[in-house]
Amino acid sequence: MYRNTILTLTILGLLIIVAGSVPAQTTDDRGSLTDALRAELERTDQLIERAKEAVQASQSPVARLNLEAAIDLQSQAWRAYENEYPRLALRLTKQARERAKKAIATGRMSEQSQHVVLTKLERTAEMLERARNQLIDQSDSHYLAILQSAQDNLDKAWEFYRLGQFRAALMLANQAEKALDKLVRSSNRDLRNRLNFERRADAAQQLLERARTLLAECTSPAAQQLAQHAVEAYEQANKFAANERFQAAIQALQRSRKMANQALRECRGDDVLIKRYERLKNEFDRLAEVVAPSDDRGQKFLEMAAEQLELAREGLDNDRSETAAAALKATEMTLTQLKRYLDAG
Repeated sequence: MYRNTILTLTILGLLIIVAGSVPAQTTDDRGSLTDALRAELERTDQLIERAKEAVQASQSPVARLNLEAAIDLQSQAWRAYENEYPRLALRLTKQARERAKKAIATGRMSEQSQHVVLTKLERTAEMLERARNQLIDQSDSHYLAILQSAQDNLDKAWEFYRLGQFRAALMLANQAEKALDKLVRSSNRDLRNRLNFERRADAAQQLLERARTLLAECTSPAAQQLAQHAVEAYEQANKFAANERFQAAIQALQRSRKMANQALRECRGDDVLIKRYERLKNEFDRLAEVVAPSDDRGQKFLEMAAEQLELAREGLDNDRSETAAAALKATEMTLTQLKRYLDAG
């Protein structure tokens, strides 16, 4: 009986000791958890500060929205912490941290986009200035309208850039750049056509002078009529050129040369080389109608063939048969290459 009483008292004592120690251990654990949670909240605060710097530097609307969401979530997290809702506080601060990370990432991407767009805008502005200098004496209303449209698009692009709307800025800058590229290409083509016309006009004028000298003693009415038509075509070519219609001007020169050569043959008679020349000239004229003005490679073939035909014509006109034969052979090779190029395209 006595032993049972002692055992019971011992057990009760141990229970009292254990019960007394439980509250103290729980308090320590709770303090550790509170400190850890506060550290998490402060870590999120630091990340939000970094996000603020990134958003301020990038001026990105999307990054700013993410930052505002992060700040709001973090504010709720602190209130939950102060009201002793640790689980809610932890969940909210983690959400705030994710939004802050998105704000930083979006801000960095925006900074990269900003650099890309700025480079595009500066390059387009330089391109616009070059085009304006190149067309300073240009009076063609079509060219001037394209130039003004490119300027307007570039001005709007700069406005969007300053507002941080980089996608819209890039789109308008691309439109301006494409218009300017097309304008410069067209202008270069016209310049090339002008130079081509001037070269052909000089050659045609020399041919007309030779024809006029040779036909002075020719009694053929057909030759005289052809010579007159050649002069008229030459004058028409100059009128077309004055209005910057160079393709039409070059075609008129071709007619002038053709009729001048026909007039010369009326007085001198035909031979094998002249027939070969005429055949190649006709083939050249046919191909010239097929090749598009914008086809740079095709136009180069035509220019080579035209130069070779001119050499052949000069050889025929000056009784240099070997020179004429060599030039005609070169012409034939060039026209063959041109036909292969057209067939491949």
